[in-house]
Amino acid sequence: MINPWDGLVELREIGEFGLIARIRNRLPAYLPRVFQGIGDDAAIASLSPGNDLVSTVDLMVEEVHFNLALTSAHLLGRKSLAVNLSDMAAMGARPRFALISLALPARIRVESVDEFYLGFLEMAEAHGVSLIGGDTSFSPDRLFISVTLLGEGKKEILVCRHGARPGDDLYVTGTLGDSLLGLSLARTLQGKSPLPDEKYLLEKHFNPIPRVQEGLALAEKGLATAMIDVSDGLFSDLRHICEESRVGATVFAQRIPQSNAFQSLSPALGRSGWQSAVRGGEDYELLFSAPPQKASEVMALARQWECGVTCIGKVEPISHGIIIRDEQGQVGPELLKGFDHFAAWEQN
Repeated sequence: MINPWDGLVELREIGEFGLIARIRNRLPAYLPRVFQGIGDDAAIASLSPGNDLVSTVDLMVEEVHFNLALTSAHLLGRKSLAVNLSDMAAMGARPRFALISLALPARIRVESVDEFYLGFLEMAEAHGVSLIGGDTSFSPDRLFISVTLLGEGKKEILVCRHGARPGDDLYVTGTLGDSLLGLSLARTLQGKSPLPDEKYLLEKHFNPIPRVQEGLALAEKGLATAMIDVSDGLFSDLRHICEESRVGATVFAQRIPQSNAFQSLSPALGRSGWQSAVRGGEDYELLFSAPPQKASEVMALARQWECGVTCIGKVEPISHGIIIRDEQGQVGPELLKGFDHFAAWEQN
């Protein structure tokens, strides 16, 4: 099997400044609202008048967040920005400027870095984001990727996690569980060409679509009272909303949205059922609450979106706790646990 990260030119042959020059040469000559970008000690840029700054940062570590034997440099570049865009979407903010820092081991070739930035800049262009700076360094053993994304929005309409109220409906965009199943599938295919359903699941994991426009619409129309992106698993992220809003919740298991590909392939991979769909992370869908009187407006938006929206439950008083109900009744709380970086590390 050909390693997608192999190439001809080693990083030491061009050096740090040669690498920065290659990155800079890929950028467009004009970047909106950027007065000084890559090439100085710091970047200078401006927000749109009347808007407030929104910022987020994500760190991705080889063998923790990604496996270079399973993904291409191009797709990893796209996903590196997509995960930050998903955070911005969860605030209902508009992304504007990105900074990226890489710590690179010697085994990674220059061509792979070029492909990584090609993917990153493709995702940036699709969402109106300008790359304005960053840093590069040597890493002795693994690849580290840190992306900072700066965006803007009016503080009066930005959506945080603390606004959910008892009586609100709970919604989720898209379908859940596809990303984790796609990762499991990638480990079993071993270079074989994927079938259509398999390709769909692989795309959901390695090339996720951040719901930026959906988050913006929910915020601008004042529909969402609290919102978060589903990155650690549905119930872990729901717990964050409940803790910040000081509320409980009821989720109806039979309403958890699952794709046709998930339902078709999950039994063969031993991950069937809604339990698998909600335990997996990295779906990068939006989980949000909205008042019941706004239900018709939410569903009107959903009909305009390819991803769709599903009402999965209700916000309850804090004394209610977080409860899952299936056809047999209440489900045990052990299913509420999703991904935790340090707990996962401790188990390894």
